[in-house]
Amino acid sequence: MRVGILGGTFDPVHNGHIAIAHAAKEQYDLDRVFLMPACIPPHKRSNAITPDIHRLEMLQLALQSEDGLAINLTEFARGGVSYTSDTLTALLSEHPDSETYYIMGEDSLRDFPTWHEPETIARLVKILVAIRQDNDETFRELLAERNRQYNNAFLPLNVPYCSISSTALRRTLINGGVTTDINPKVMDYIDNFGVYTHNPKALRIETIRACEGYLEKLSKEVSEHRFLHLQGVAFTAADLMLRHLRAIGAKPDADGCFEGVQQAFIAGVLHDCAKGMSGRENYEFSIEHGLIPKDFDEKYSETLHAPVGKWLAEHTYGITDPVILTAIEQHCLGDVDMSDVSLAVYVADYLEPGREFEPALMSMNKLRKVAYENLLEGAYLAACSVIRFLQDIKADICPKSFLTADALKERLKWETNTVKSNSKEKSMKEYQSIDLAKAAFQALEDKKGYDIRVIKIENITTIADYFVIADGNNPSQVEAMVDEVQMKLYKEFEIEPKRIEGARNSGWILMDYGDIVVHVFSSQDRLFYDLERVWRDGESLDTTEWKEVNK
Repeated sequence: MRVGILGGTFDPVHNGHIAIAHAAKEQYDLDRVFLMPACIPPHKRSNAITPDIHRLEMLQLALQSEDGLAINLTEFARGGVSYTSDTLTALLSEHPDSETYYIMGEDSLRDFPTWHEPETIARLVKILVAIRQDNDETFRELLAERNRQYNNAFLPLNVPYCSISSTALRRTLINGGVTTDINPKVMDYIDNFGVYTHNPKALRIETIRACEGYLEKLSKEVSEHRFLHLQGVAFTAADLMLRHLRAIGAKPDADGCFEGVQQAFIAGVLHDCAKGMSGRENYEFSIEHGLIPKDFDEKYSETLHAPVGKWLAEHTYGITDPVILTAIEQHCLGDVDMSDVSLAVYVADYLEPGREFEPALMSMNKLRKVAYENLLEGAYLAACSVIRFLQDIKADICPKSFLTADALKERLKWETNTVKSNSKEKSMKEYQSIDLAKAAFQALEDKKGYDIRVIKIENITTIADYFVIADGNNPSQVEAMVDEVQMKLYKEFEIEPKRIEGARNSGWILMDYGDIVVHVFSSQDRLFYDLERVWRDGESLDTTEWKEVNK
């Protein structure tokens, strides 16, 4: 893997950051670029920094539609002062086979000799430096000087859109201004939650004050990582709920706030209030207070922090709202009948920005994008992803998880078919295998797949009716192609692959939909396996008209 690391405070993340990341990815053929927020930047220890959780929330919102870009939380996980030399040493020890590029701006190039252990950084990685085009000659001179000092470690990065000042943006936002230099979703979050003005429009003052009290108590009972997670779930759940209510045309209360947003935020803060106890302690507590049946299987004890959390929220934190209490109880395993507030907390617990792992069904960026557009669909995909993850690690899966996924699927199907029925469109259930093949072909075309072939094999095997085969330039493109196929077939036909074989960074990923099988290769692996030769008795279809339809 060829990866780039763009570090920074991201206070706030802006279009210049995204432009630099994309430029690095394209100009140096990187598979992925990670934006790595600093936990405590050494050069800003004496300055006020926006709370960690808001910087993470804004970053995940900015990356939802960005293929090949992702958050890396290495510095947050380590905690303490963030030195680039320490971070890169840790990353390269974990991924010794990766070719890593560190990305910085021209100002950092100027200050580089004052950094902590600059010689170590220059020895470990190549360093890409974003050029400000209005200062090209001076930059080239400085670049040459640093290369003489540090053994040619620096390379130029041409970015037409990188001279945006976070300091100037913060000043604009603090004064109530707006800017086009920030992603609209991020701007909406800043406005709704008062990130720079401390005047959140989405939360009532009594909600904020109550939750400050809850968090003060929780800070003494849970780990630092868990404490950040509580905040992440609270703000993510509130943001999801707000977008959902607006999407369905709900009307706010007289003060301009939605009650559901307050409920989601409070439930998010308290959802893991029992996590200060071990699984065994939660089990004993549940038995003592009659929270579980006598035949409860103790191997599922790790899920009991949810019902125990509900009890604590009611008896220790004084919560009386049944909607909030139920959302806390259902956040872990879900249930067959969840309110919108419960859905928001359930989804937020899975995809808040502190979650860094990649789900099995699709990238985290893609899953977040779906959830922010359709809360119910996001909940269903989250439920399926949790089950797939537990299956992959061969963990015990509580039967309730399957009941939740099935119930969400039926609810989503009913909602989708109702919408389609009202608009007199074709039901999503009505399709033939050739329709799936066309949709997969078009999804691969959308992501610039190479040499896409569709082979009709229904007359020579019972494996499937069609093979759809394509290749990509690099693992990042292969991943984007796989995500797009899954998304398109799910959106249009409500189906998911029966199985997926191959890891995201492998050279061959297979998606088996029963009627069709989609093969996405790296170019080298496609030549090696040569499926066209293996299935030469099949009929290779003319897809010219499919391309025209797609355009």
